[in-house]
Amino acid sequence: MKNFIKKIGFLFLSLTLLLGACETEESLTITTPDAEFVLETPGISNIFLNFATPDNPAFTITWKDEVSNSTNFTVEMSTDVDFTNPVVLGSTDKNNFSMTVMQFNDVLKSLGITSYEQVAVYFRVDNGSQKSNPILFQITTYAVAVPEITSPDNTFSATLSDVDPEAVAMTIEFNDPEVGANNTATINYEVQMALAGTSFAQVYSLGTTTSNSIDVTHGAANDFVLTAGINPGDSGSFDLRVIATVNNGSGDLVRTSDATTISITPYDVALAPILYVVGAGAVDAGWDWATPVELVLQGKKYSGNIKLQNDAFRFFTVKDDWGSGQNYPWYQDRGFTIDSNLENALDGDSNFRFTGTPGEYFIEIDMDAETITLGPPVVGPNCNFDQLWLVGAGVVGTGWDWANPAKVTCTGTGVYEGNINLTNGAFRFFTIRDDWGSGRNFPFYANDGYTIDSDLIDAMDGDNNFEFTGTPGEYGLTVDTVNKTITLGAKISLCDNEQLWAVGAATPGGWDWANPTQIPCNGAGEYSGQITLTNNEAFRFFTIRDDWGSGQNFPFYVNEGYTIDANFEDALDGDNNFRFLGTTGTYTITINTNAKTITLN
Repeated sequence: MKNFIKKIGFLFLSLTLLLGACETEESLTITTPDAEFVLETPGISNIFLNFATPDNPAFTITWKDEVSNSTNFTVEMSTDVDFTNPVVLGSTDKNNFSMTVMQFNDVLKSLGITSYEQVAVYFRVDNGSQKSNPILFQITTYAVAVPEITSPDNTFSATLSDVDPEAVAMTIEFNDPEVGANNTATINYEVQMALAGTSFAQVYSLGTTTSNSIDVTHGAANDFVLTAGINPGDSGSFDLRVIATVNNGSGDLVRTSDATTISITPYDVALAPILYVVGAGAVDAGWDWATPVELVLQGKKYSGNIKLQNDAFRFFTVKDDWGSGQNYPWYQDRGFTIDSNLENALDGDSNFRFTGTPGEYFIEIDMDAETITLGPPVVGPNCNFDQLWLVGAGVVGTGWDWANPAKVTCTGTGVYEGNINLTNGAFRFFTIRDDWGSGRNFPFYANDGYTIDSDLIDAMDGDNNFEFTGTPGEYGLTVDTVNKTITLGAKISLCDNEQLWAVGAATPGGWDWANPTQIPCNGAGEYSGQITLTNNEAFRFFTIRDDWGSGQNFPFYVNEGYTIDANFEDALDGDNNFRFLGTTGTYTITINTNAKTITLN
């Protein structure tokens, strides 16, 4: 019974709760959000338009429209949040919109937005009855328009001058219409020149800059104009253009300006092979073309002995041509340092005037160093160096070491000769012993127009040394700096005789041919060897053994202009032999027939 009562009670309680719940449900208020039209804020708001991916989407925007049932949405943009001057980008029936990189860049360019600067751009969507909220992008565009050359124009012409090759001949100026002051990209502008009408088939770069102008010197412009084949003194037409390049990590964006055509006349850079001296100041010449003094070009130097007196003279580049003269101002205007013994004659033609002590001098005109100098006359052959040294594995017994270098000696005007033992390997010429910096490799001579023996090639070893490719052996090597040739041939007779002989009471063999002292030729025009001499005794040199008639006594050398060691004098013994005045002993005697010296060590 009790259980029954409990069940009845539980039933009434459940009904009470159920009825109470129904009353509560009727009292609740359920609210629904308002319908909205929202342009969603993007996760990335900075857009860098990449020219290398023109067909990729520049952006994609999405929105939701719970307000209208529109099937036509218009996307607008503006450079200000108030959309003072909105620009329609396009329409769609969807809830998203995209544009490619190229399309969007073109739109921004049409609005005059400068390139490579971050610009604020606002977007919104119009559903026909309502406009969405704006969203902001920071956009960086790339340039499309090409640079424009503003100077020079097509009327420009220039006659180049060698007076100062580093002076500015012309300034090329240009602007980049899409690039502003706040540009964040590095833009390299290269100015190029080519023969007019060749579509820049062969270009010459006048330089690269990040500014909007570039200066071109007389020398730089002249190099190209001559290389292009225009003769000195002739006018040539050339096209100029500017190439703008930007690298953004994806590649180079290159823009090329339209061409401007200009006219340029070059000057001659080739040096005449001989400089002629004519005038009353040059004793052997006078104002006549019959006997001008000739100064031969070696490398970039004209030099030679000249007898001068206190009067005027002038240099000429062409014999018999008065119009080829180069007077004092010609050198002065080009910055030459001129010897103090030479001045402007102020004689109407502004010739040179020699003001020093009349006599014979060695004159040198160095076209590289831009100097004119006078010094003591040179005895013997005239070269820029007494010898050239050879070092390298290709020279037998030498190797890449200064312990035992080979040499070719100056034997004539600008000519070096010597016998060299060669093997298949590399070597180089040097002008100064023990000085690696004085080296002259294969391109040094090749680029200067030398004709080089076919057995010598560019070693292409990093230093571009010479390489000997012929049959190993001893060769006569000649370097002719006047005619610009390097030749190999049969062994060269370096002296008039293979040796000189010394005979007389001052020598161990006495006045007899049984045991004469031999002094061998060991270089170009040089005899040198050991000799034992006795004080206060006489001897003589002979060119042929056993031939008394081949003798060369003291007056023979004096009359040839030799400087003779103070240990010797004229014996005045009837034959005018040499007399030795020094201490009895063994010495090294050297007879240099080029320098015209006899020395004892």
